[in-house]
Amino acid sequence: MIDIDGLRRSLDTFADQARPADLGQAALTGARRRRRRRRISVTVVLLLLAGFLVPMTVLNLRHDASPPLGDLPAGSMGPHLVTAYAAGQKWYVIDPVKGRYRQVDGGSVTSVSPNLRLYTDLASLNGSSTVLRITSTSQGGPNTFLTIDGDAVGPVWSPDGNWLALPVFVVATDAIKAEYGFTEIVFVDVLNGKMHRQKIELGGRYGSWVQWADDGTLLVATEHQRYKSDGVAVVRRDGKMLSWHPLPAGDYCDAPAILPIHDSKLLTCTNDGSQQVYRVFDPRLGTLGPELGRISLPPDLRARAVWWDGDDRPVLEVRDLTNDVGEQEVQVARLSTGKLEASPKGLPDATLQLLVGSSDGLSLTGRKFTF
Repeated sequence: MIDIDGLRRSLDTFADQARPADLGQAALTGARRRRRRRRISVTVVLLLLAGFLVPMTVLNLRHDASPPLGDLPAGSMGPHLVTAYAAGQKWYVIDPVKGRYRQVDGGSVTSVSPNLRLYTDLASLNGSSTVLRITSTSQGGPNTFLTIDGDAVGPVWSPDGNWLALPVFVVATDAIKAEYGFTEIVFVDVLNGKMHRQKIELGGRYGSWVQWADDGTLLVATEHQRYKSDGVAVVRRDGKMLSWHPLPAGDYCDAPAILPIHDSKLLTCTNDGSQQVYRVFDPRLGTLGPELGRISLPPDLRARAVWWDGDDRPVLEVRDLTNDVGEQEVQVARLSTGKLEASPKGLPDATLQLLVGSSDGLSLTGRKFTF
């Protein structure tokens, strides 16, 4: 089960302190990771009772082509979907066939596949090992269990849904238990239920998060020392670093754990007073594009982009600082107008965590949840 009380305390701390501008993006990334670790901690016994190791087939994710919009990368401009959320100390995941949300069978949801057919859950054993569960979003599906040596977090799906990448963080052995980033990634072949561990080149730095680019390479945010984020590396699956460029300077928006990606480019969000400013960063060239738009927020709201498919509608996770329990909602920002749109229908008001993705693979019945 997720530790809702611990999650609420973490969110309360952010609400009380707002964003400490002098810490930078990596400090907030670390705080987000600690919240994520608490969220994904589950009882291993429950996992082991839930099923057995079997291979699973994954369908490829379809992307519709469409012309680019201004200076934005070409995007499908398709509907978005909340793929999973936590509410009332329970996790719910979308069942794409039945077109409804269902409560998961114990544990939590750490990621949902691009075609909505599978989701992942993690159980950490004091950082010494991690149990990864891959299971069906439809109730009664098979389970795959894999044990990873070390503190593996944040499984991310390849664009075709056939691979998972899990960074494995270095765990200090001293009494202080200082956190470090990662220099290794575990790749999981979802089709065959197999995995291999890969050391990656980061130029003497640690990684803080990883994402898949559209061409099958990996984008890895790096830090030369803890809480000092400095750039993004492009890394092949064999671990070779192809390039590294510094992240653009700026006061980043609220807790950007992972910057949204589309067409192998990152959507950046920086604060300019009460406004959020959005631009596109190309990690291969190290170039920052022109301003795409601005969103004005009241002083009691915090928002961060959690999904972006290349159009002018990034999806924001919005949190009200006056809310004592850290509840949040999803809204769409129109960069062309600077306005926030209403939250999607069909979700409870008291969500504490949520995941957003594409609605590819969703039945017509479930279209009522798209936005």
